[in-house]
Amino acid sequence: MEQGGREISVLISVDEWRDILGWMHQSLTRSENDPTGHFLLEIRDRSRTWVTTDGAQLTALEVEGPAPRCNFETDGNVSILVNSRFFRAKSPEDVMLTVFEREEGRLQSLQGDGFEMLLPEHPGPFPEWREIFEKLEGLQVEVESHLLIDACSAVSVVPMGVEHDGAVSAWIYVEDGRFVLEAPWLRYPNSKVFIDLDAPVPDTVHVLVSPIRLRELLLAIDSARISLTLPESPLGAIGLVHGNYRALLKPLDRWGAQKEQLEKLLCEFLRVEGVTPDQDGDYSVITPEGNQLWVRLHAGTDTISVQVFSVLASPVPCTSELLTELNSINANAPFVKVLWAENAIMAETDIVAEQLDMSELANAILVVQSTADRYLGVLSTFFGSGESPE
Repeated sequence: MEQGGREISVLISVDEWRDILGWMHQSLTRSENDPTGHFLLEIRDRSRTWVTTDGAQLTALEVEGPAPRCNFETDGNVSILVNSRFFRAKSPEDVMLTVFEREEGRLQSLQGDGFEMLLPEHPGPFPEWREIFEKLEGLQVEVESHLLIDACSAVSVVPMGVEHDGAVSAWIYVEDGRFVLEAPWLRYPNSKVFIDLDAPVPDTVHVLVSPIRLRELLLAIDSARISLTLPESPLGAIGLVHGNYRALLKPLDRWGAQKEQLEKLLCEFLRVEGVTPDQDGDYSVITPEGNQLWVRLHAGTDTISVQVFSVLASPVPCTSELLTELNSINANAPFVKVLWAENAIMAETDIVAEQLDMSELANAILVVQSTADRYLGVLSTFFGSGESPE
């Protein structure tokens, strides 16, 4: 190796190597071209944190080890993107990792008993990870590890008679004091596995995850019980803690393909480059007359539709006169419903998301637009409070 330049040397013990291989490689992106295809090693004096993520899950291992040796002054903090190929090459043993800084970039050398490997270091950057763990919050639940592993395996099986080529997803939640994994199937009974909990736990929201990913994270844990953090929101991540390991599994976007198709069609309809939903997941559409319509993906547990709607008047109390008027309107508007809900009068129509195309979306928007333009003024005048609809 050419001499000169800054160098950092880190001793990695055989036990530390085994811990890294234990489960952290499951969270690597399967490409060395991406920073997340490598291990992030952050060192502060004798404290070390190894981090891996592929975007869907995140793992962190905290260990103690000798402080790194450097031939230059540091503030005690060292960060290295360790090439993941090192840990696939041979059986674990005590090794020395040395990083050489050169004009063309950083090189890494791994030296052990009778061998040396030299590989380039990815320039990064590695994604921010501490904030993700810091935002993790929810209900703490303890579950027997082997029961949870078996449950993940069971719900991952595609039932006979169901045509399904992709990965299986499953809802995770607590209901009536039991931990539940439930794989949803269209037009077929859902697969459910129940695990009794030792202590009373309140019900939680349904979070959709990959049971196979969860099982892989659990397999390396040598413990009878595992602590899980179940989020308060269905869009929150699930946390796992065992000793010096932390892991986080993000929820699945079950309807990602339908969302992508809807956004593509909305861009085409509105003749814009991109659309962004609001915090409720609704997309705004302004009619030529200046009235606002909304388009949203309306997802249930098993089905999903595209809903186009407009708020015609709000706030509005529900009265017999109002319901009579709405019935009269609906009798003459077969393709749209005008209804009262949540103290507001709305016009809406639904489309099956899996069959969505431009003609159906455009027709739905035009129908709701026409209904809003026709009835907004009169309904606001006779039944509204005089405030503008939200």
